[in-house]
Amino acid sequence: MSRRGLLLFLTVAFLWGIPYLLISVALEGLGPVGVVAGRVALGAVALLPLAWRRGLPRLLRERWRSVLLLAGVEVIAPFTLIAVGERTVPSGLTGVLIATEPLFILALSLFWGRRERLARGAWAGVVLGFLGVIVLLGVKGVGVDAVLVLSAAACYAVGALLMHRLFPGVPPLTITAGMLTLAAGPLLVAAATLEPAPQITTGVVLSVAALGLACTAGGFTGFFALINTEGPARAAFITYLAPVVAVAAGVAVLAEPITSHTIAGTLLILTGAAVAARRPGKTHGGSSSAPRRSRLDSRGIPAAGNERTGVRMDAERS
Repeated sequence: MSRRGLLLFLTVAFLWGIPYLLISVALEGLGPVGVVAGRVALGAVALLPLAWRRGLPRLLRERWRSVLLLAGVEVIAPFTLIAVGERTVPSGLTGVLIATEPLFILALSLFWGRRERLARGAWAGVVLGFLGVIVLLGVKGVGVDAVLVLSAAACYAVGALLMHRLFPGVPPLTITAGMLTLAAGPLLVAAATLEPAPQITTGVVLSVAALGLACTAGGFTGFFALINTEGPARAAFITYLAPVVAVAAGVAVLAEPITSHTIAGTLLILTGAAVAARRPGKTHGGSSSAPRRSRLDSRGIPAAGNERTGVRMDAERS
């Protein structure tokens, strides 16, 4: 991984590990949709001035349908599912369940992506990961809401592949601002219509502000930059570190308990994801890495090149 990629990796891992704590605090005064609407609207406001001069008006004018699709699967759906799920699922456990994203990317790429030789035992990694999910579902107090969080992880996987396929040459900041802008309106209307009046406190305001400005605006921009730098499969490796941040924050701030189920499930998920996404070994014919030159495969998806933008099922280890 390049120095730029490593810096983006660490930054995004933190920004996407801390939101689960902030969501838990924000839910004390807002409904789930209200939390999502607040963070998305603030994120959009923060990025609009910067993205306006980088082609945002043209992007929304010419490709608004694609941006709206990305907004639906990468913002509206997963953000709402996570906020609803966190009504009963602890913040640290939520972060661990989101760590299944690389497993969803692996499965989805078999049908919608560049087909490449997988590492030996890749599917064993998938089985390990989802065994970890089953273990976590046995944690006291976790029920249907955990399935909502898992659905959010699947949405993130679809969003990563969509972004990489539809917007390979668009600046990450512009994409982020575009999808947040299109998502903010429907979410604000839904929050005002479906949920009761908010109970505003200092903690709620600060949590939503941090969610919108740092975790959403900053996090998405960094994540899309990471995809452009290292590719979507490698970018998804932030889920190896983000759960650690989420669990640590939940324990330190909210005094969330760590049970044997939590430890076992977390280890199974992270080990499974690492095994499933590791790079295949070299063959007698040479390296299994994709050629460095950029090209399109039979499905029209950019293959790996010097810019590392290919959907790589054999994402290289750092």
